[in-house]
Amino acid sequence: MPDAETQRKLIEILRILSESNGEVGARKIAEELNRRGYNLGERATRYHLRMLDERGFTKKHGYLGRVITPLGEEEMEHALVTDRLGFVSTRIENYEYKTTFDPLSDTGDVVVNICYIDKADCDRSLAMLKRVVEAGYAISPRLKVVDEGEEILENDVPEGQMALATFCSITIDGVLLKRGIPVNLKYGGILRVKNHKAERFTDVIDYHGTSINPMNVFVSKSMTSVLKVLETGSGNVLANVREIPVNARDMARSIIGQMNSADIHGIFSGCEDMRPLLGVPIDAGMCGIASYSGINPFAALMEMGIRTRIIPLSAVMSVKELKRLD
Repeated sequence: MPDAETQRKLIEILRILSESNGEVGARKIAEELNRRGYNLGERATRYHLRMLDERGFTKKHGYLGRVITPLGEEEMEHALVTDRLGFVSTRIENYEYKTTFDPLSDTGDVVVNICYIDKADCDRSLAMLKRVVEAGYAISPRLKVVDEGEEILENDVPEGQMALATFCSITIDGVLLKRGIPVNLKYGGILRVKNHKAERFTDVIDYHGTSINPMNVFVSKSMTSVLKVLETGSGNVLANVREIPVNARDMARSIIGQMNSADIHGIFSGCEDMRPLLGVPIDAGMCGIASYSGINPFAALMEMGIRTRIIPLSAVMSVKELKRLD
């Protein structure tokens, strides 16, 4: 019997096949899985497809790919909606616990986002990432660049492409949690910036009520204007809001200071006694922490017309593998 994580991946593959017209190959399925927040390479996707074949949920059509069977459709319909809705928040909690980064010693594992780009776009992509970082709309100046044919987190980088791994803001939550501070990541949204100052959230999605990472939603709908913010100081960027107990405020501020010294930035509203916080409700007895999203640099690449495949909240990686942009 597959574990809960594998079961979710199998159901998601069935959904992809059900939503497609005709046969779909493993590569296309892997790409769509990554878009939906599952870091699964082509080889791993083929393994999951064989599991579905053995159960009679999918059927192989020669070299064209797979189709879903009537039995597969029935299995997909029986997948629990409540389990699906809780997927993103459960995934976040898992990665918070996997975070072992210690800002004082600058060691341990951090959460990363991954973006695949064409190799020909590497130089201008790195130049743009540096601009976004220097303007303060990213989490850290550190990243990892992986060339075609090499492996990143057990997935091969396709020919003609490169992979960029950057800090995910969930690292902040993981560090606070490891220091004994309960953290509730509540909202991901579009933050309106004016004269390089956070003004208010214009759109938010509750992490506990969605089956898709909010950052994926806003980026896919082209709702950001990171380039405009860089040029004029005003526009829309991606940001998150989390809550911590008011009693933990002083300790959290101290830890945030330690993270800043360890190249983890991005928090632009930390532990203020504001309700609502930039237009977002904060529960009684709690205080809010707002940070820019680690996806902002990749959103800027999309706005430039660079072809990207973005995988938010992708995996954990040793901080030693990420090097400063400069």
